[in-house]
Amino acid sequence: MSYKIGFNGMKKAIYIFCCIISYFLSGGCASTQPRYAVNETAQYKTENFQPLFDYTYNREKGLSRYNILGPFITLEKGPDWENEVFRPFYYDREDKRQDTRDMDIIFPLGNYKRTPEWERYRFTPLLASKRDFKEKKEKKKNFEFFPVFWGRTEEGEGYGGIFPVYGNFKKRFGKDEISFFLWPVYMNIKDEGTDTTDFIWPVFSKTTGEKERGFRMWPLFGYREKEGEYSKKFFIWPLIHHQKTNLDTSRPTEFSAFLPFYVSSVSPRRMSRSILWPFFNYLYDDDENLTLWDFPWPIIQRGSGENLKILKIFPIIGFKEKEERKEHFFLWPLYTYKREFPEESERVVHRILLINKYERELWNKEKKKSMQLRLWPLFSYWTGKSGETRFNFPEIIPVDSEGFERNYGPLLRFYEYDFNAKGEMESKILWGLYSHKSNDSGEFMSLSFLASYEKRGEDDKFSILKGLLEFGKKGGRGYLKIFYIPF
Repeated sequence: MSYKIGFNGMKKAIYIFCCIISYFLSGGCASTQPRYAVNETAQYKTENFQPLFDYTYNREKGLSRYNILGPFITLEKGPDWENEVFRPFYYDREDKRQDTRDMDIIFPLGNYKRTPEWERYRFTPLLASKRDFKEKKEKKKNFEFFPVFWGRTEEGEGYGGIFPVYGNFKKRFGKDEISFFLWPVYMNIKDEGTDTTDFIWPVFSKTTGEKERGFRMWPLFGYREKEGEYSKKFFIWPLIHHQKTNLDTSRPTEFSAFLPFYVSSVSPRRMSRSILWPFFNYLYDDDENLTLWDFPWPIIQRGSGENLKILKIFPIIGFKEKEERKEHFFLWPLYTYKREFPEESERVVHRILLINKYERELWNKEKKKSMQLRLWPLFSYWTGKSGETRFNFPEIIPVDSEGFERNYGPLLRFYEYDFNAKGEMESKILWGLYSHKSNDSGEFMSLSFLASYEKRGEDDKFSILKGLLEFGKKGGRGYLKIFYIPF
């Protein structure tokens, strides 16, 4: 709670600072009220004082946005959401209507996320916690601040410890219970009636259960078997292996290996063999009428089947065709191609040197499409299925990540262009030093506080230094200002 109060106080201080600076830069001595103070009667207002700050206010839509020191600080507020960004250290977006919150701290190290069903936060590698909100009286949760951890299961059972000294987990990592003491000296795992004890993991291990047993003295010898399901053995790991699995199905499988000289896996209607694994391989699957050869992998691969065709001479040329998917490459990684075409959509991706790409997606029933073009390190261009468009220059780090984009992207760009599905456009040069906006309120262009032009319906104006020299048309009549004095 103290954090929220402190942060709100910081926002108020930033707002007051912007008002004071705006007042003097706008020729406040010639005006009866600060120009930066939001006029509650104005439907739309925008001012640019970059590289200090800029702001936009839309009264009809209940939107306000402040960009301070270029893209380093962004404060946005809508009717039921808030967005606060201190790049590259902090990002926080809260949606009150959907009861969600998403926060990054020094992305990708720290993240907090909340939905109506659960909340989770982590700071890699020290801190992690998750809590599930249920209708039950007890709520499942866990907390980790390395090396300390604790938590509670859905049934209300508690657990905790100090890793690797002493402790236990319950209903974590897919097991009923995991206990340890001076790990890896001692560890015990209980899961579905099976008890496994490890000493000096992974060297010694013993497993007991109603139908399951096992023993390991790694790397010399080990086995584990469950009656009617599987039997696994190794000798001088990882050289010699013998396994029988899926014994309770119609497809029991026998696997044998003397690595790297020979590997064999045989089951009804499927068989594979390898000599000098993984280089020379043969696979036959009767269900798919599939035959596949590697000689040697990964240089030459050839295969065919009911819905599959493969031919690769790596890295010169290759193709793979399987039902609703096609892949090709030429002089890999110089050029790669992938096409996916399920019944209702189609996606095509061309890549040059992996990071340069052209991607197109088509939705057949909706008759809509999207496109992305990235030419590293020059630019990226994207159009969405609803008509939205983005263009960025340059595109220094080619990462397709929402977290990276919102925390670092605007810091690395000279020019940004954004056109949304509502028909609103905004472009920036040099972190907003030059700004151009177009929406249902009009068109607005500005070069910091030095010069600006705006057009609202039939009215327009051009201004230098916020009114030192200004002329335009208002209400069908022209006007002129010199030294902030109207004539």
